[in-house]
Amino acid sequence: MTGRAIGARLARAQARSEAARARLADTLGTLQRRTTPRALAQDVAETLQVRGTAAITEAIEVARRKPVKIGLIAAMLGLFAARRPILRLLRRRSSALTPSSSKGAKT
Repeated sequence: MTGRAIGARLARAQARSEAARARLADTLGTLQRRTTPRALAQDVAETLQVRGTAAITEAIEVARRKPVKIGLIAAMLGLFAARRPILRLLRRRSSALTPSSSKGAKT
């Protein structure tokens, strides 16, 4: 191999090396921009928004296909959420309806 051929190969290798360094620097810059707290929070917010919208859309479609089932589920959840007030009301009513044996009763 002649000196010129070696010089040409060396020049090509150096050019490839410089191009690789430039790509690496570009990639690192991109990573630094994407991993800032603000960028990460924005990515999470966008992902949640897209997934939330898809979930709501799917829930609406299910409700349209099965309205009775969804109505029963909603009623059950409502009763479960209001179980304590309902129990208090039932206890008050039952205590008001049953005569008290301790008041005015002779032993």
